[in-house]
Amino acid sequence: MNKYGKEFYKLYQQTDGHDYFLHHEIIIGGRRFHVVEFVPVKSILNNCYKIADEKAKYTRDEGQDAKMREPAKKVINQFKGIMAEAAIHIFLNRECGFPLESISRWDLERSDFKSAENEYDIKVNNRGRDFCIESRSSGSYHTSLREFMQRYDIIGKYTNEIKRQEKKSDLYIRPVFQYTNPDMDNGEYKKAVEHTYQDISENSLKLFLTAAAGKEEMYGSKGYYKNMRQGSTQYRCIRIRDAYDMDFVKTYIENQ
Repeated sequence: MNKYGKEFYKLYQQTDGHDYFLHHEIIIGGRRFHVVEFVPVKSILNNCYKIADEKAKYTRDEGQDAKMREPAKKVINQFKGIMAEAAIHIFLNRECGFPLESISRWDLERSDFKSAENEYDIKVNNRGRDFCIESRSSGSYHTSLREFMQRYDIIGKYTNEIKRQEKKSDLYIRPVFQYTNPDMDNGEYKKAVEHTYQDISENSLKLFLTAAAGKEEMYGSKGYYKNMRQGSTQYRCIRIRDAYDMDFVKTYIENQ
């Protein structure tokens, strides 16, 4: 465990009395989806930001669209991804009941951030078997959360000119950063991204864990490939409405 992991577990223990999740029920295609809203504390957000700042030093300047990114944008993107993984980490413990010692997050374990070798997002060990969980988050600003879930996808592995291969995970979870301003346009969204940390702290940007899918669904008949206007990058996806709600996470891991 690295210094960020030691800090995270210490801070998490100190927030034992904090309720990290609000629960919502959203109807999608006539089905009830249990969605959880992450309610972070500032100390955990700061831990995520420290990791993002360090990690961004060693990540490629090219984004998934193969375009160059400014250093500040790299940190913000890393921060959002790390915050989503922290939310899943805590969800697995608090809501699914998996012991902390059975959950691993690579950014808390890795000895350095220079190499992506053997990289994963989150692992859960259940009865001696490791389950790899992939988190792919994005922002939503011109739709409500319900509209987002009706129209968009859980995102699986991707490939492009830089990243030729990526391993399949066992389980895929879809975090969404939802802006509360319903009238935000694209220009305002691009400007708001610079203030992500502040917006989360002030509750004008919320993080939801919306849906999940196993690799059987992701790479089965309902899965498909999508470009998402990201240059040569091809994503494996499954529509949220064709997947499962957050109750599926515990069921999937326990029943394998």
